[in-house]
Amino acid sequence: MIARKSALSVAILASNGILGYIALKFISLHMEPWEYGVIGFSFGFVSLFTIFGSFGFDLAHVKRISEGKNLGVCNGTYLTTKIILIGLFTTVVVGAVGIWRHFFGGEFESVYHEQAVFIMLAYFVLLAFSQSLVSTFNARKETAKAQIPLLFYHIIRTAATIYVARMHYGPIALAYTYVLGEIFHFIFAFYFFRKYPVSKPSLAYFKQYSKFALQMAVVVGTTMVIMNIDKVFIQIFWTAQEVGEYFAVYNLSRFIAILAGAIGILILPTVSAYHSKKNMKEIQTLIVSAERYLSMFAFPVIIFLVVLAKPIIPLLLSNRYENSLWIMYVLPFYVLLSVLSNPYQHQMQGMDMPHFTRNRVLIMLGVNIVFNLLLIPSELPGLNIPLAGLGGLGAAITAVITYGTGLVYIRIIVWKKTKIAGSSRIILHIFAATIMGLILYFLSEMIFIERWFHLVIFGILALEIYFGILWMIKEFTIKDFDFILDTLNIRKMFFYVKDEIFSKK
Repeated sequence: MIARKSALSVAILASNGILGYIALKFISLHMEPWEYGVIGFSFGFVSLFTIFGSFGFDLAHVKRISEGKNLGVCNGTYLTTKIILIGLFTTVVVGAVGIWRHFFGGEFESVYHEQAVFIMLAYFVLLAFSQSLVSTFNARKETAKAQIPLLFYHIIRTAATIYVARMHYGPIALAYTYVLGEIFHFIFAFYFFRKYPVSKPSLAYFKQYSKFALQMAVVVGTTMVIMNIDKVFIQIFWTAQEVGEYFAVYNLSRFIAILAGAIGILILPTVSAYHSKKNMKEIQTLIVSAERYLSMFAFPVIIFLVVLAKPIIPLLLSNRYENSLWIMYVLPFYVLLSVLSNPYQHQMQGMDMPHFTRNRVLIMLGVNIVFNLLLIPSELPGLNIPLAGLGGLGAAITAVITYGTGLVYIRIIVWKKTKIAGSSRIILHIFAATIMGLILYFLSEMIFIERWFHLVIFGILALEIYFGILWMIKEFTIKDFDFILDTLNIRKMFFYVKDEIFSKK
Protein backbone atom coordinates (compact mmCIF):
# COMPACT_ATOMS: atom_id res chain seq x y z
CA MET A 1 0.00 0.00 0.00
CA ILE A 2 2.90 2.39 0.63
CA ALA A 3 3.75 2.10 -3.08
CA ARG A 4 0.23 3.13 -4.07
CA LYS A 5 0.28 5.99 -1.58
CA SER A 6 3.65 7.08 -2.99
CA ALA A 7 2.26 6.86 -6.51
CA LEU A 8 -0.72 9.00 -5.53
CA SER A 9 1.65 11.58 -4.02
CA VAL A 10 3.75 11.54 -7.16
CA ALA A 11 0.67 11.78 -9.42
CA ILE A 12 -0.78 14.76 -7.55
CA LEU A 13 2.59 16.46 -7.22
CA ALA A 14 3.23 15.86 -10.92
CA SER A 15 -0.08 17.63 -11.58
CA ASN A 16 1.00 20.41 -9.23
CA GLY A 17 4.31 20.60 -11.06
CA ILE A 18 2.58 20.97 -14.40
CA LEU A 19 0.33 23.70 -12.97
CA GLY A 20 3.34 25.38 -11.41
CA TYR A 21 5.19 25.28 -14.71
CA ILE A 22 2.21 26.79 -16.54
CA ALA A 23 2.21 29.63 -14.01
CA LEU A 24 5.97 30.05 -14.40
CA LYS A 25 5.65 30.13 -18.20
CA PHE A 26 3.07 32.94 -18.09
CA ILE A 27 5.25 34.85 -15.62
CA SER A 28 8.31 34.50 -17.86
CA LEU A 29 6.34 35.57 -20.95
CA HIS A 30 4.41 38.52 -19.53
CA MET A 31 6.50 39.79 -16.61
CA GLU A 32 10.06 41.01 -16.28
CA PRO A 33 12.66 38.92 -14.41
CA TRP A 34 13.05 41.67 -11.78
CA GLU A 35 9.34 41.38 -10.96
CA TYR A 36 9.72 37.66 -10.36
CA GLY A 37 12.87 38.51 -8.42
CA VAL A 38 10.74 40.49 -5.96
CA ILE A 39 8.68 37.36 -5.36
CA GLY A 40 11.81 35.20 -5.07
CA PHE A 41 13.35 37.53 -2.51
CA SER A 42 10.20 37.96 -0.40
CA PHE A 43 9.53 34.21 -0.45
CA GLY A 44 13.11 33.45 0.54
CA PHE A 45 13.23 36.17 3.19
CA VAL A 46 10.10 35.02 5.04
CA SER A 47 11.06 31.35 4.60
CA LEU A 48 14.22 31.96 6.64
CA PHE A 49 12.05 32.42 9.73
CA THR A 50 9.47 29.66 9.26
CA ILE A 51 11.25 27.56 11.89
CA PHE A 52 9.67 29.84 14.51
CA GLY A 53 6.27 28.62 13.31
CA SER A 54 7.08 24.94 13.76
CA PHE A 55 10.20 24.32 15.87
CA GLY A 56 10.12 20.72 14.66
CA PHE A 57 6.66 20.02 16.12
CA ASP A 58 5.25 19.08 12.69
CA LEU A 59 7.66 16.15 12.44
CA ALA A 60 7.19 15.33 16.14
CA HIS A 61 3.44 15.09 15.51
CA VAL A 62 4.02 12.61 12.68
CA LYS A 63 6.43 10.66 14.87
CA ARG A 64 4.20 10.37 17.95
CA ILE A 65 0.98 9.49 16.11
CA SER A 66 2.79 6.85 14.04
CA GLU A 67 3.90 5.30 17.34
CA GLY A 68 0.25 4.77 18.33
CA LYS A 69 -0.29 7.64 20.78
CA ASN A 70 -3.84 8.85 21.53
CA LEU A 71 -4.94 10.81 18.44
CA GLY A 72 -7.21 13.28 20.22
CA VAL A 73 -4.63 14.22 22.85
CA CYS A 74 -1.93 14.46 20.18
CA ASN A 75 -4.07 16.81 18.10
CA GLY A 76 -5.00 18.98 21.06
CA THR A 77 -1.41 19.29 22.28
CA TYR A 78 -0.01 19.90 18.82
CA LEU A 79 -2.61 22.45 17.64
CA THR A 80 -2.31 24.47 20.86
CA THR A 81 1.45 24.56 20.48
CA LYS A 82 1.22 25.52 16.81
CA ILE A 83 -1.06 28.50 17.48
CA ILE A 84 1.50 29.90 19.93
CA LEU A 85 4.36 29.25 17.50
CA ILE A 86 2.56 30.93 14.60
CA GLY A 87 2.19 34.04 16.75
CA LEU A 88 5.92 33.90 17.50
CA PHE A 89 6.72 33.49 13.80
CA THR A 90 4.68 36.56 12.86
CA THR A 91 6.38 38.66 15.53
CA VAL A 92 9.87 37.57 14.44
CA VAL A 93 9.27 38.36 10.76
CA VAL A 94 7.93 41.83 11.55
CA GLY A 95 11.00 42.41 13.74
CA ALA A 96 13.30 41.11 10.99
CA VAL A 97 11.86 43.64 8.53
CA GLY A 98 12.75 46.39 10.97
CA ILE A 99 16.28 45.03 11.32
CA TRP A 100 16.64 44.79 7.52
CA ARG A 101 15.61 48.42 7.13
CA HIS A 102 18.02 49.52 9.88
CA PHE A 103 21.10 47.60 8.70
CA PHE A 104 20.61 47.92 4.94
CA GLY A 105 20.23 51.66 4.46
CA GLY A 106 16.71 52.06 5.81
CA GLU A 107 14.95 50.67 2.77
CA PHE A 108 14.63 47.74 0.37
CA GLU A 109 15.68 47.90 -3.28
CA SER A 110 12.14 48.98 -4.18
CA VAL A 111 8.83 49.72 -2.46
CA TYR A 112 7.54 46.42 -3.89
CA HIS A 113 10.01 44.35 -1.87
CA GLU A 114 8.71 45.33 1.58
CA GLN A 115 5.06 45.05 0.54
CA ALA A 116 5.70 41.61 -0.93
CA VAL A 117 7.39 40.47 2.31
CA PHE A 118 4.27 41.24 4.36
CA ILE A 119 2.01 39.57 1.79
CA MET A 120 4.25 36.50 1.90
CA LEU A 121 4.03 36.61 5.68
CA ALA A 122 0.23 36.30 5.39
CA TYR A 123 0.73 33.37 2.99
CA PHE A 124 3.10 31.55 5.34
CA VAL A 125 0.82 32.10 8.34
CA LEU A 126 -2.04 30.49 6.44
CA LEU A 127 0.30 27.74 5.28
CA ALA A 128 1.33 27.04 8.87
CA PHE A 129 -2.33 26.56 9.84
CA SER A 130 -2.87 24.26 6.83
CA GLN A 131 0.21 22.21 7.70
CA SER A 132 -1.09 21.83 11.25
CA LEU A 133 -4.00 19.86 9.82
CA VAL A 134 -2.09 18.07 7.06
CA SER A 135 0.52 16.78 9.53
CA THR A 136 -2.16 14.55 11.07
CA PHE A 137 -2.93 13.09 7.63
CA ASN A 138 0.79 12.49 7.02
CA ALA A 139 1.16 10.78 10.39
CA ARG A 140 -1.69 8.41 9.51
CA LYS A 141 -0.30 8.00 5.98
CA GLU A 142 -3.57 9.31 4.55
CA THR A 143 -2.02 10.52 1.34
CA ALA A 144 -5.22 11.54 -0.45
CA LYS A 145 -6.29 13.86 2.37
CA ALA A 146 -2.80 15.35 2.56
CA GLN A 147 -2.33 15.93 -1.16
CA ILE A 148 -5.78 16.84 -2.55
CA PRO A 149 -5.96 20.20 -0.68
CA LEU A 150 -2.53 21.05 -2.10
CA LEU A 151 -3.83 20.30 -5.60
CA PHE A 152 -6.60 22.87 -5.14
CA TYR A 153 -4.01 25.38 -3.94
CA HIS A 154 -2.10 24.98 -7.19
CA ILE A 155 -5.21 25.11 -9.36
CA ILE A 156 -6.38 28.38 -7.80
CA ARG A 157 -2.94 29.99 -7.69
CA THR A 158 -2.13 29.02 -11.28
CA ALA A 159 -5.41 30.47 -12.56
CA ALA A 160 -4.82 33.67 -10.59
CA THR A 161 -1.20 33.88 -11.78
CA ILE A 162 -2.21 33.58 -15.43
CA TYR A 163 -4.68 36.42 -14.98
CA VAL A 164 -2.25 38.66 -13.10
CA ALA A 165 0.61 38.02 -15.54
CA ARG A 166 -1.47 38.61 -18.67
CA MET A 167 -2.97 41.79 -17.24
CA HIS A 168 0.52 43.05 -16.23
CA TYR A 169 -0.61 43.82 -12.68
CA GLY A 170 2.93 43.57 -11.32
CA PRO A 171 4.75 41.79 -8.47
CA ILE A 172 2.39 42.77 -5.63
CA ALA A 173 -0.62 41.23 -7.35
CA LEU A 174 1.52 38.18 -8.10
CA ALA A 175 2.34 37.88 -4.39
CA TYR A 176 -1.38 37.93 -3.56
CA THR A 177 -1.92 34.84 -5.73
CA TYR A 178 -0.02 32.82 -3.10
CA VAL A 179 -2.43 34.02 -0.40
CA LEU A 180 -5.48 33.28 -2.53
CA GLY A 181 -4.32 29.76 -3.28
CA GLU A 182 -3.49 29.12 0.38
CA ILE A 183 -6.97 30.14 1.49
CA PHE A 184 -8.37 27.27 -0.58
CA HIS A 185 -5.63 24.93 0.67
CA PHE A 186 -6.70 25.63 4.25
CA ILE A 187 -10.43 25.29 3.52
CA PHE A 188 -10.05 21.83 1.98
CA ALA A 189 -7.60 20.65 4.65
CA PHE A 190 -10.02 21.80 7.37
CA TYR A 191 -12.90 20.02 5.63
CA PHE A 192 -11.03 16.69 5.76
CA PHE A 193 -9.88 17.31 9.33
CA ARG A 194 -13.19 18.48 10.82
CA LYS A 195 -14.26 15.09 12.28
CA TYR A 196 -10.92 14.17 13.84
CA PRO A 197 -10.82 14.18 17.65
CA VAL A 198 -9.18 17.13 19.38
CA SER A 199 -8.83 16.62 23.14
CA LYS A 200 -7.45 18.74 25.97
CA PRO A 201 -3.70 19.39 25.63
CA SER A 202 -1.46 17.21 27.79
CA LEU A 203 1.70 18.41 29.50
CA ALA A 204 3.09 14.87 29.40
CA TYR A 205 2.47 14.70 25.65
CA PHE A 206 4.02 18.15 25.20
CA LYS A 207 7.20 16.94 26.89
CA GLN A 208 7.28 13.88 24.60
CA TYR A 209 6.79 16.13 21.57
CA SER A 210 9.46 18.57 22.76
CA LYS A 211 12.07 15.84 23.22
CA PHE A 212 11.91 15.00 19.51
CA ALA A 213 10.89 18.44 18.21
CA LEU A 214 13.72 20.46 19.69
CA GLN A 215 16.29 18.28 17.97
CA MET A 216 14.34 18.45 14.71
CA ALA A 217 13.93 22.22 15.05
CA VAL A 218 17.60 22.64 14.21
CA VAL A 219 17.15 20.35 11.19
CA VAL A 220 14.03 22.09 9.88
CA GLY A 221 15.25 25.60 10.56
CA THR A 222 18.71 25.05 9.11
CA THR A 223 17.23 23.33 6.04
CA MET A 224 14.99 26.34 5.38
CA VAL A 225 17.99 28.66 5.67
CA ILE A 226 20.00 26.52 3.25
CA MET A 227 17.12 26.44 0.77
CA ASN A 228 16.39 30.16 0.83
CA ILE A 229 19.40 32.19 1.88
CA ASP A 230 20.78 32.07 -1.68
CA LYS A 231 17.93 34.28 -2.93
CA VAL A 232 18.54 36.74 -0.10
CA PHE A 233 22.30 36.84 -0.74
CA ILE A 234 21.75 37.46 -4.46
CA GLN A 235 19.38 40.32 -3.58
CA ILE A 236 21.90 41.82 -1.12
CA PHE A 237 24.90 41.69 -3.45
CA TRP A 238 23.17 42.02 -6.81
CA THR A 239 19.60 43.04 -7.79
CA ALA A 240 16.08 41.69 -8.19
CA GLN A 241 16.88 40.97 -11.85
CA GLU A 242 19.48 38.36 -10.88
CA VAL A 243 17.17 36.95 -8.21
CA GLY A 244 14.44 36.46 -10.80
CA GLU A 245 16.77 34.72 -13.25
CA TYR A 246 17.99 32.37 -10.52
CA PHE A 247 14.54 31.78 -8.97
CA ALA A 248 13.03 30.76 -12.32
CA VAL A 249 15.65 28.06 -12.94
CA TYR A 250 15.41 26.99 -9.29
CA ASN A 251 11.67 26.37 -9.61
CA LEU A 252 12.09 24.67 -12.96
CA SER A 253 14.69 22.19 -11.70
CA ARG A 254 13.54 21.38 -8.16
CA PHE A 255 10.37 19.57 -9.22
CA ILE A 256 11.93 16.11 -8.86
CA ALA A 257 13.08 16.99 -5.32
CA ILE A 258 9.47 17.79 -4.38
CA LEU A 259 8.41 14.35 -5.61
CA ALA A 260 11.15 12.73 -3.53
CA GLY A 261 10.01 14.73 -0.53
CA ALA A 262 6.48 13.37 -0.95
CA ILE A 263 7.81 9.83 -0.80
CA GLY A 264 9.96 10.81 2.18
CA ILE A 265 6.83 11.91 4.05
CA LEU A 266 5.65 8.28 3.86
CA ILE A 267 9.08 6.84 4.72
CA LEU A 268 9.28 8.61 8.09
CA PRO A 269 6.13 7.15 9.74
CA THR A 270 6.77 3.74 8.14
CA VAL A 271 10.33 3.55 9.50
CA SER A 272 9.05 4.81 12.84
CA ALA A 273 6.45 2.03 12.99
CA TYR A 274 9.02 -0.64 12.02
CA HIS A 275 11.51 0.74 14.55
CA SER A 276 8.99 0.59 17.39
CA LYS A 277 8.73 -3.16 16.62
CA LYS A 278 12.54 -3.49 16.25
CA ASN A 279 12.06 -4.72 12.67
CA MET A 280 15.41 -3.74 11.16
CA LYS A 281 15.08 -6.02 8.16
CA GLU A 282 11.96 -4.24 6.92
CA ILE A 283 13.65 -0.86 7.41
CA GLN A 284 16.60 -1.95 5.29
CA THR A 285 14.33 -3.29 2.54
CA LEU A 286 12.30 -0.08 2.51
CA ILE A 287 15.28 2.28 2.42
CA VAL A 288 17.25 0.44 -0.25
CA SER A 289 14.15 0.05 -2.43
CA ALA A 290 13.23 3.74 -2.03
CA GLU A 291 16.78 4.82 -2.91
CA ARG A 292 16.83 2.59 -5.99
CA TYR A 293 13.55 3.84 -7.44
CA LEU A 294 14.27 7.48 -6.63
CA SER A 295 17.67 7.17 -8.31
CA MET A 296 16.23 5.31 -11.29
CA PHE A 297 13.77 8.10 -12.11
CA ALA A 298 15.83 11.12 -10.99
CA PHE A 299 18.91 10.54 -13.14
CA PRO A 300 17.26 10.76 -16.59
CA VAL A 301 15.29 13.90 -15.65
CA ILE A 302 18.32 15.74 -14.28
CA ILE A 303 20.61 14.79 -17.17
CA PHE A 304 17.88 15.76 -19.67
CA LEU A 305 17.58 19.24 -18.09
CA VAL A 306 21.35 19.79 -18.11
CA VAL A 307 22.18 18.44 -21.59
CA LEU A 308 19.33 20.33 -23.26
CA ALA A 309 19.59 23.46 -21.11
CA LYS A 310 20.25 25.68 -24.13
CA PRO A 311 16.88 25.06 -25.84
CA ILE A 312 15.03 24.51 -22.54
CA ILE A 313 15.63 28.08 -21.29
CA PRO A 314 13.90 29.89 -24.21
CA LEU A 315 11.26 27.20 -24.77
CA LEU A 316 10.19 26.45 -21.20
CA LEU A 317 10.86 29.97 -19.86
CA SER A 318 11.54 32.76 -22.37
CA ASN A 319 14.39 34.61 -24.06
CA ARG A 320 14.37 37.04 -21.13
CA TYR A 321 16.11 34.34 -19.08
CA GLU A 322 18.97 33.62 -21.48
CA ASN A 323 21.44 34.83 -18.81
CA SER A 324 20.33 31.85 -16.70
CA LEU A 325 21.91 29.29 -19.04
CA TRP A 326 24.96 28.51 -16.88
CA ILE A 327 22.75 28.27 -13.81
CA MET A 328 20.73 25.66 -15.67
CA TYR A 329 23.89 23.69 -16.41
CA VAL A 330 24.73 23.44 -12.71
CA LEU A 331 21.69 23.81 -10.42
CA PRO A 332 19.80 20.58 -11.31
CA PHE A 333 22.65 18.51 -9.85
CA TYR A 334 21.82 19.78 -6.38
CA VAL A 335 18.37 18.25 -6.84
CA LEU A 336 19.91 14.87 -7.66
CA LEU A 337 22.09 14.95 -4.54
CA SER A 338 19.10 15.98 -2.42
CA VAL A 339 17.00 13.12 -3.80
CA LEU A 340 19.69 10.53 -3.04
CA SER A 341 19.95 11.80 0.55
CA ASN A 342 16.21 11.73 1.14
CA PRO A 343 15.60 8.12 2.27
CA TYR A 344 18.54 8.14 4.67
CA GLN A 345 17.70 11.31 6.51
CA HIS A 346 14.12 10.06 7.03
CA GLN A 347 15.52 6.74 8.21
CA MET A 348 17.55 8.47 10.92
CA GLN A 349 14.52 10.49 12.03
CA GLY A 350 12.27 7.43 12.06
CA MET A 351 14.80 5.47 14.13
CA ASP A 352 14.85 8.19 16.81
CA MET A 353 18.30 9.45 15.84
CA PRO A 354 17.45 12.98 14.69
CA HIS A 355 20.76 14.30 16.04
CA PHE A 356 22.48 12.88 12.97
CA THR A 357 20.17 14.74 10.59
CA ARG A 358 20.77 17.80 12.79
CA ASN A 359 24.54 17.41 12.45
CA ARG A 360 24.17 16.93 8.71
CA VAL A 361 22.31 20.19 8.11
CA LEU A 362 24.59 22.15 10.45
CA ILE A 363 27.59 21.01 8.42
CA MET A 364 25.71 21.87 5.24
CA LEU A 365 24.83 25.32 6.59
CA GLY A 366 28.47 26.12 7.32
CA VAL A 367 29.51 25.00 3.84
CA ASN A 368 26.59 26.90 2.27
CA ILE A 369 27.28 30.24 3.92
CA VAL A 370 31.04 30.11 3.27
CA PHE A 371 30.70 29.26 -0.42
CA ASN A 372 27.79 31.68 -0.98
CA LEU A 373 29.92 34.49 0.44
CA LEU A 374 32.90 33.44 -1.69
CA LEU A 375 31.07 32.88 -4.96
CA ILE A 376 28.05 35.26 -5.10
CA PRO A 377 29.45 38.77 -4.36
CA SER A 378 32.19 40.58 -6.24
CA GLU A 379 33.46 41.86 -2.89
CA LEU A 380 32.31 42.10 0.70
CA PRO A 381 31.14 45.64 1.63
CA GLY A 382 33.75 47.57 3.59
CA LEU A 383 36.47 44.92 3.26
CA ASN A 384 37.45 45.47 -0.38
CA ILE A 385 38.37 41.80 -0.74
CA PRO A 386 37.86 40.67 -4.35
CA LEU A 387 35.61 37.60 -4.63
CA ALA A 388 34.24 35.44 -7.47
CA GLY A 389 31.26 37.69 -8.29
CA LEU A 390 29.32 34.87 -9.95
CA GLY A 391 25.88 35.90 -8.70
CA GLY A 392 23.25 33.24 -9.42
CA LEU A 393 25.82 30.84 -10.86
CA GLY A 394 27.77 31.07 -7.62
CA ALA A 395 24.61 30.18 -5.68
CA ALA A 396 24.05 27.19 -7.98
CA ILE A 397 27.62 25.90 -7.49
CA THR A 398 27.22 26.40 -3.74
CA ALA A 399 24.00 24.37 -3.71
CA VAL A 400 25.73 21.44 -5.42
CA ILE A 401 28.70 21.54 -3.01
CA THR A 402 26.35 21.84 -0.02
CA TYR A 403 24.11 18.90 -0.88
CA GLY A 404 27.07 16.80 -1.98
CA THR A 405 28.59 17.29 1.47
CA GLY A 406 25.28 16.36 3.10
CA LEU A 407 24.98 13.17 1.04
CA VAL A 408 28.48 11.98 1.93
CA TYR A 409 27.89 12.63 5.63
CA ILE A 410 24.51 10.89 5.92
CA ARG A 411 25.67 7.83 3.96
CA ILE A 412 28.70 7.40 6.24
CA ILE A 413 26.55 7.74 9.36
CA VAL A 414 23.90 5.28 8.14
CA TRP A 415 26.59 2.71 7.35
CA LYS A 416 28.24 3.11 10.74
CA LYS A 417 24.98 2.91 12.70
CA THR A 418 22.88 0.43 10.72
CA LYS A 419 25.27 -1.23 8.23
CA ILE A 420 22.93 -0.31 5.37
CA ALA A 421 25.21 0.24 2.39
CA GLY A 422 22.49 1.36 0.03
CA SER A 423 21.77 0.23 -3.48
CA SER A 424 24.85 -0.46 -5.61
CA ARG A 425 22.57 -0.34 -8.66
CA ILE A 426 22.89 3.45 -8.68
CA ILE A 427 26.11 2.88 -10.66
CA LEU A 428 23.99 1.33 -13.41
CA HIS A 429 21.70 4.37 -13.39
CA ILE A 430 24.72 6.66 -13.76
CA PHE A 431 25.96 4.57 -16.68
CA ALA A 432 22.60 4.56 -18.48
CA ALA A 433 22.03 8.29 -17.87
CA THR A 434 25.52 9.14 -19.16
CA ILE A 435 24.97 7.22 -22.41
CA MET A 436 21.54 8.84 -22.76
CA GLY A 437 23.03 12.29 -22.19
CA LEU A 438 25.78 11.80 -24.77
CA ILE A 439 23.30 10.63 -27.41
CA LEU A 440 20.98 13.58 -26.70
CA TYR A 441 23.89 16.01 -26.91
CA PHE A 442 25.06 14.78 -30.32
CA LEU A 443 21.49 14.71 -31.64
CA SER A 444 20.85 18.27 -30.39
CA GLU A 445 23.97 19.41 -32.24
CA MET A 446 22.56 18.00 -35.49
CA ILE A 447 18.86 18.81 -34.98
CA PHE A 448 17.77 22.34 -34.10
CA ILE A 449 15.24 22.27 -31.24
CA GLU A 450 12.98 25.29 -31.77
CA ARG A 451 9.47 24.20 -30.69
CA TRP A 452 8.11 22.76 -27.46
CA PHE A 453 7.01 19.52 -29.12
CA HIS A 454 10.61 18.95 -30.20
CA LEU A 455 11.47 18.77 -26.50
CA VAL A 456 8.64 16.29 -25.98
CA ILE A 457 10.03 14.09 -28.75
CA PHE A 458 13.53 14.32 -27.27
CA GLY A 459 12.08 13.48 -23.86
CA ILE A 460 10.36 10.34 -25.14
CA LEU A 461 13.54 9.33 -26.95
CA ALA A 462 15.58 9.94 -23.79
CA LEU A 463 13.36 7.64 -21.73
CA GLU A 464 13.47 4.93 -24.39
CA ILE A 465 17.28 5.07 -24.50
CA TYR A 466 17.66 5.18 -20.70
CA PHE A 467 15.24 2.40 -19.81
CA GLY A 468 16.33 0.41 -22.86
CA ILE A 469 19.88 0.37 -21.51
CA LEU A 470 18.64 -0.58 -18.03
CA TRP A 471 16.59 -3.36 -19.60
CA MET A 472 19.61 -4.73 -21.47
CA ILE A 473 21.76 -4.79 -18.33
CA LYS A 474 18.84 -6.33 -16.37
CA GLU A 475 18.44 -3.40 -13.99
CA PHE A 476 14.89 -2.67 -15.17
CA THR A 477 12.95 -5.91 -15.35
CA ILE A 478 9.47 -7.25 -15.98
CA LYS A 479 9.01 -7.33 -12.21
CA ASP A 480 9.76 -3.60 -11.97
CA PHE A 481 7.47 -2.87 -14.91
CA ASP A 482 4.59 -4.86 -13.42
CA PHE A 483 5.15 -3.23 -10.03
CA ILE A 484 4.94 0.25 -11.56
CA LEU A 485 1.86 -0.61 -13.61
CA ASP A 486 0.09 -2.06 -10.58
CA THR A 487 1.08 0.92 -8.45
CA LEU A 488 -0.28 3.33 -11.06
CA ASN A 489 -3.44 1.30 -11.70
CA ILE A 490 -6.11 3.99 -12.11
CA ARG A 491 -8.96 1.77 -10.89
CA LYS A 492 -7.13 0.70 -7.73
CA MET A 493 -6.01 4.28 -7.16
CA PHE A 494 -9.61 5.50 -7.43
CA PHE A 495 -10.88 3.00 -4.88
CA TYR A 496 -8.00 3.82 -2.52
CA VAL A 497 -8.82 7.54 -2.68
CA LYS A 498 -12.54 6.84 -2.30
CA ASP A 499 -11.98 4.63 0.75
CA GLU A 500 -9.71 7.15 2.42
CA ILE A 501 -11.82 10.23 1.76
CA PHE A 502 -15.22 8.74 2.56
CA SER A 503 -14.23 6.24 5.22
CA LYS A 504 -16.08 6.81 8.49
CA LYS A 505 -13.26 5.42 10.63
